Amino acid sequence: LMNLLDGAYKSMEAAGGWSAEMDAPSAEVVNYITLQSFVLAVVFATCQGAHEYGHYSMIQLNKLKVSTPTLIPSILTGITTTINRIEKPFENRAQLAKFSLAGPLVGMIVSIVIYVFGLQATPLNIGEGINNLPLLPLGIMQRSNLAVGVANLVMGQGFVELYSSTNESFIPLSPVAIAGFFGMVVNALAMAPYGRSDGGRTSTALFGRSGAQGISFFTSIMILFLGLISNDAILFYFLFVTFFQGEQEIPCRDEVAEPDNTTAFLAGISWFLMLLILLPS
Repeated sequence: LMNLLDGAYKSMEAAGGWSAEMDAPSAEVVNYITLQSFVLAVVFATCQGAHEYGHYSMIQLNKLKVSTPTLIPSILTGITTTINRIEKPFENRAQLAKFSLAGPLVGMIVSIVIYVFGLQATPLNIGEGINNLPLLPLGIMQRSNLAVGVANLVMGQGFVELYSSTNESFIPLSPVAIAGFFGMVVNALAMAPYGRSDGGRTSTALFGRSGAQGISFFTSIMILFLGLISNDAILFYFLFVTFFQGEQEIPCRDEVAEPDNTTAFLAGISWFLMLLILLPS
């Protein structure tokens, strides 16, 4: 919201509709902020809705007993994650893998598509209305290798570097692109193989409990390191999972049979996307 306010005030001041000397923003500014915030909120909810639809499809397909998702808010990304509590043990590790994997995989794919669409809707010059766009902090965008690479691909090579070279602190993007960006980050964090997150459950299903414990320990160190050096959202997620979802998931009825190769391949794709999204450029 603060980025939207900053972008709105700058654009309205440039257009002569508001200036810093005025006591309060005009109705035009308020309407602008309301519209942009509404678009951003709806599109971001769509990204998270895609995540939950992925879980829901597996629940219906395999007749699973899972609680209604609980949204965990965040002051940084809007939503930290969602919690889906398993109320009845799954039949086997294959069901656990497919349920856990479906949410973040679908969520990341939808968020990436929305991000690309939002970039295509972002004008490149003042005449096309670039000054009327909300602003995303450049430092936040550069914390995602995928976000920077896709932006340069869609908007033209050197698009992000252009703002960085001119010492700009913000980059103007359509609210759809900003929502897609944060959708990517939230879904990628959910796929991190740590604790009882979706990624942690997927790791447990693929590698067993002993293997997942080692992966979870290594991941926790990496998440903490990335959070401390580059990304407050990752640090906030680390603290949440550590204190509230650090333990492993309840056992399946059959802990011996392993998931099929297709599920393992999709998990590998999901973790690859996670790394591209969360590692800085």
